Amino acid sequence: MSDPTEKAAGVLEPIFTVALVPFAAFYIWQAMQVTEPPRNIIVGPRTFPLLIGAFMLVVSAVLAVRQLRAAVGYAGRRTGPVSGGVPLEDEEMPIRDWTAVGLVLAALLGLFILFEPLGFVAAISPFVFGLATFFAPRQWLLNLTVALIFSVSFFYLFTTVLGIPLPRGVFELLTD
Repeated sequence: MSDPTEKAAGVLEPIFTVALVPFAAFYIWQAMQVTEPPRNIIVGPRTFPLLIGAFMLVVSAVLAVRQLRAAVGYAGRRTGPVSGGVPLEDEEMPIRDWTAVGLVLAALLGLFILFEPLGFVAAISPFVFGLATFFAPRQWLLNLTVALIFSVSFFYLFTTVLGIPLPRGVFELLTD
């Protein structure tokens, strides 16, 4: 581990992994703050955020336990599954592309800030397009098509099929 990037990754990865658990708990707490409509529906506005939060909590807890076990020295024991039934990988790969991690986190922060004022479609489309273009830069036309179809389809799914209101933002004037 003589490379400075590998040393930084070796320090930041456990911190990042352990920080995911309280973030997931905070996400679930915020999902619980979503108000339910007065009508009796099975799938309400809280359902998907709670499912995502629960999944994120389970995955982040498993990652944190694996990270802590590796730090304590149990990573050398590869004869069977670790407690919890999650087998150890033969080749654990640390995060090497922190630029990509930073870009994804910055894009999520931008989405969080712009979601309400711009609206669902106008905020999600550049988010999906930007990340897809970052990871597949030569396919920008396909990325744009997928981003637009994804955002409009999910807007329709949530607002019309599920009856969950999403912010219209800049398209508010077009729909009234």
